[in-house]
Amino acid sequence: MCMVVRDLHPFKGEREFQWRGGSPTRVEALSDMVFAFALTLLVVSSAPPASFSDLNQQLWEFPGFAAAFAILLLIWHSHYIFFRRYALEDSWTTALNAALLFIILFFVYPLKYLATMLSHFVRSFMAGRPEPPFTFEEAAYSLALLSIGYAAVFLMFFALYAHALRKADGLELNERERQLTRFALWQQGVHIAIGSTTAIAALTLPPPWSTLAGFIYGLIGPLIFIGSAIFVPARRRAPTPGM
Repeated sequence: MCMVVRDLHPFKGEREFQWRGGSPTRVEALSDMVFAFALTLLVVSSAPPASFSDLNQQLWEFPGFAAAFAILLLIWHSHYIFFRRYALEDSWTTALNAALLFIILFFVYPLKYLATMLSHFVRSFMAGRPEPPFTFEEAAYSLALLSIGYAAVFLMFFALYAHALRKADGLELNERERQLTRFALWQQGVHIAIGSTTAIAALTLPPPWSTLAGFIYGLIGPLIFIGSAIFVPARRRAPTPGM
């Protein structure tokens, strides 16, 4: 059985999805620790500045760090929403969550590397002397590695949402919540497809086209928008009396 949180704070929860999670579980607590550790890995190699030159150099690393931080935060938010919605604590959910956390700890290394290279390029560009931070081969391999990790992360989310959909009757999901769960599956599938396609393109296309494979990520927004129209149709408003 699941405990459904009926009385939510007006600024918490979702308008069309009843949150079944209350206080954070031990699984969520461990997950938050891993996410915090992953965020720490983004900056752990940066020693405090000992001079103005060091400070200036670390400030130039901020754009890449901000991008990597945003990506990890979006993954954490997806994790948070899943456990608030379904509050599953069975063995399969725990196993999938453990696999997800393991992949995130792998994913953070290519993410940090590319973020650092991005910062170096931005600095050289602003200085009027654009310099590629690595060769075409290094860029393609790094992009492929990042994309494989990205696809693997959302593969775990796909498995988690598929498991929640199988438990829909036990969770007492209404029709709208089932629609939103199917839409969430579509979203995870889009991320998996884009990450996998980018990795394949980066590894198979000849330079310099392989380094442009990252632009495939621009398809995520349009594909998710299409999925929202298919899986979450707008509800019709009841006719106003007297109209």
